[in-house]
Amino acid sequence: MWARVLDKLAAALDCEAATYFVFLPKQGQLIARAALGSAGHRVESRRVESGKGLCGWVAKYREPVLTADAYADTRFMKQVDEDTGYKTSHVLAVPLLDRLELTGVIELINKRTGPFTESDLAFAQAACQACALALRALRLESTVDKVTAHNASILENLGGGFLAVDIHGRVMLCNPAAKKILGLADDMPMNQPVDQTLMIIPDMAEILMDTLVKKETVKRQDLWWKYKDKNRVLGYSTLLIQDPHGQVVGAGVTFQDITSFQKK
Repeated sequence: MWARVLDKLAAALDCEAATYFVFLPKQGQLIARAALGSAGHRVESRRVESGKGLCGWVAKYREPVLTADAYADTRFMKQVDEDTGYKTSHVLAVPLLDRLELTGVIELINKRTGPFTESDLAFAQAACQACALALRALRLESTVDKVTAHNASILENLGGGFLAVDIHGRVMLCNPAAKKILGLADDMPMNQPVDQTLMIIPDMAEILMDTLVKKETVKRQDLWWKYKDKNRVLGYSTLLIQDPHGQVVGAGVTFQDITSFQKK
């Protein structure tokens, strides 16, 4: 993605050359992953120590650089021009940050219409920040999807029943085992009040709501009920569902049909 951003920024600001560096924190180095311009092929894979050169300075201090005369800037590494045969005049370089963590540096070189301006810098920073936020959102979404899929797989394959309600008492989870044990439809709707969903076993709805109100859980309790004119027994435990800050956001119940284990 950053190679694409580099290409678009270079075109928007009409630059002769540009380079995208990835930051390697363990090595304390930048490594060029994409380079544009006549000497681009000589720049790719080049490593720069943090603190050395204009890009190294950007990496070390997490601050942008805007210079109208590279050779007059003491931070500039002339060796790069000597190695590539390219003449650097003016430079704009910005750090790529994920919150406070440095992930790379984008360097734009030699704007064809003259030195880079403060407006060019603001534009480049805004574009890079927007892309960094978009990437972070995509990574978080991917992580959430993976965790959700993992948890869903566990619930789907759980031998016992599991049913959960949100803070308002609406059913938000009901695994296949729970539907089978309670005789609920496979396509039962979610987000319905638990007392409506569990009309066949109202005591369980009451247990869940009681757990929510009192914020107290129980373990290994028995629940007697009648299903299809036959007396049945469920062994159950309750739990509280909390958010990352410890706030209760729901309640759940795990259960098994233990009728066959009860003395007649």
